[in-house]
Amino acid sequence: MKTNNNQGFTLIELIMVIVILGILSAVAVPKFFDMTTQAHTKNKAAVIGNIKSGLQLYAADRLVVTGSRSFPALNVTSLLDTILDEVPDGWSYIAGGGTDPDTVAYDDDGTKYIYDGTGGSITVVP
Repeated sequence: MKTNNNQGFTLIELIMVIVILGILSAVAVPKFFDMTTQAHTKNKAAVIGNIKSGLQLYAADRLVVTGSRSFPALNVTSLLDTILDEVPDGWSYIAGGGTDPDTVAYDDDGTKYIYDGTGGSITVVP
C-alpha cells in the first residue's frame, strides 16, 4: 500500500483564504473609517458641551456673588481667562479682544465655534 505524504496547501486552498480575507477587510475597513469620523464628531460635541457648561457655571457664580446672572463680556475678559483652563489637544483658541468674539476651532476639519459674549451661546461657523 502506497501512501501519499504531500505536505502543504494546494493553490485552490490558498486562493480561497485570500478571497475570504479580502471580503473581511472590505467589510471592516469602511466601518473603521466611520468609527473615526464618529469619534471626531463626539470629541467636538464634548468640548463644546464642556465650554457651554463652564459658561453656565460662570453665570451661576456671578448670580451668587453679585445677585445678577451674567456671562463673560468680550471687552472685559476672554473664554481662556474665565472658562478654559487650557486649550484641548487638537483645538485652537483665538482671543477676540474688544468687541471681536473669541473663537475656538477644531483643527482636524477647521470647524470654528464663536462666543459672542451674549447669553452664553456659542455659534458654529462653517
